[in-house]
Amino acid sequence: MTEATNESGEERAPNVLAGRLRLSMIRLSRQLRRQDPSELTIAQLSALATVMSSGPLGVGQLAEIEGLPSPAMTRLADKLEEAGLLARRVNPADRRGVHLVPTAKGAALLDRRAQAGNAWLAERLGRLSKADRLALERAVTVLEALATERPDRYTSATEDRQTTEVFS
Repeated sequence: MTEATNESGEERAPNVLAGRLRLSMIRLSRQLRRQDPSELTIAQLSALATVMSSGPLGVGQLAEIEGLPSPAMTRLADKLEEAGLLARRVNPADRRGVHLVPTAKGAALLDRRAQAGNAWLAERLGRLSKADRLALERAVTVLEALATERPDRYTSATEDRQTTEVFS
């Protein structure tokens, strides 16, 4: 029997799993933020990380990716620009538009935070059994799909799990 099943081996209701997942993610997020406290909000860090990983983006594109209304993203981008973490550059394909690009200061901030948080998390993951680390690896695929609202990725995670169960 696993935590995701009841005593008869049946899956628990999605709302029970949702509650446990949400609470554990809140607690994990809080622990990770303690590793490198920042003056930035979660939304600001997420937007900066998206621009860093996705390359130059228009404000509208970033708003869509982050799931925020364009006016809110404009204000958020303004704050990141004022802090010297993002810069606006002319869009070479459309001179009327601008792209948001990370600055060296923004890249350094993300790198410092990633190193601190990853080191803390890796140390804890290293304490887990190989089976638990593999289970987390599969779960991360599903969590990434949930976070980006890409249901096409759920199938591969489910298929991976079924294949692993067949060959285990």
